[in-house]
Amino acid sequence: MQGLILLALSILLWPGHPARAEPAEVTIVTQNFAPLQWSNQGKPDGYVTAYMLAVAEKVSRSVPVRIEAFEFLPWKRAMLTAETVPNVLLFSLSRTAEREQKFFWLGEVSPYGQYLYQLESSPEIKVDRIEDLLDLDVRVGVQDGGNLFAYLKKLGFEGTGKIVPITDYHQGIEMLYLGRIDLLPLTGFLAEASACKQGYDGSRLKPVIFVEELAKPLWAVFSKGTDPDLVDAFRAEMAVLKDEGFLDAQILSHRSSWQALACGAWTVEN
Repeated sequence: MQGLILLALSILLWPGHPARAEPAEVTIVTQNFAPLQWSNQGKPDGYVTAYMLAVAEKVSRSVPVRIEAFEFLPWKRAMLTAETVPNVLLFSLSRTAEREQKFFWLGEVSPYGQYLYQLESSPEIKVDRIEDLLDLDVRVGVQDGGNLFAYLKKLGFEGTGKIVPITDYHQGIEMLYLGRIDLLPLTGFLAEASACKQGYDGSRLKPVIFVEELAKPLWAVFSKGTDPDLVDAFRAEMAVLKDEGFLDAQILSHRSSWQALACGAWTVEN
């Protein structure tokens, strides 16, 4: 479910702490990307979600803050919101030179690495470099406005007809299985389960080439114009929780449950 999800989360100060007139009202914006962050029957779920909400709760003990809203949006709209509105918390984002000055970078929230996948039943696509795809008659589904989209344009794919813009990976999976594209970028440890969750046989996915250039951790960021004290507090508490093993535990738990939920359901229904 995309759209605005108002949380029943109202984080208050501990008694006795010198209070501001009003707590900072933070809006979280992100894209459905299970099991990192996703709308589970209208409620925010995922290991990055759990991590960042736990961070916010710890921050509230020293800095007055309230999570005003949690929005799942198309990626371009989420990015635009975080680029133009103060007090916006965005995740999970690749850190690039082009984005460096647009946000306050808080900390890493997830490992990330994509392969370009094809269906094993399709004619085999063999390349040693992504640039080699320019010599082949292939259609690559790429999220419009995403990091990979910009990377492929830099490599010369723009104007070749080989890039097929997609809204998100959900649409991309459907298009791949319907034969409307030949290749789709998916995160390695999520690919099979993501296809299963949409009712397709995830075991039919075959990795073609790893996107080495973009294999970097994902981050949480605050928009410019956010109170520096709030930014510093989030950075500090993220580091503490990570050192305590909280994020690693969440990753392990959510990945396992997502895989079982997605592909287990596909096996039963098919």
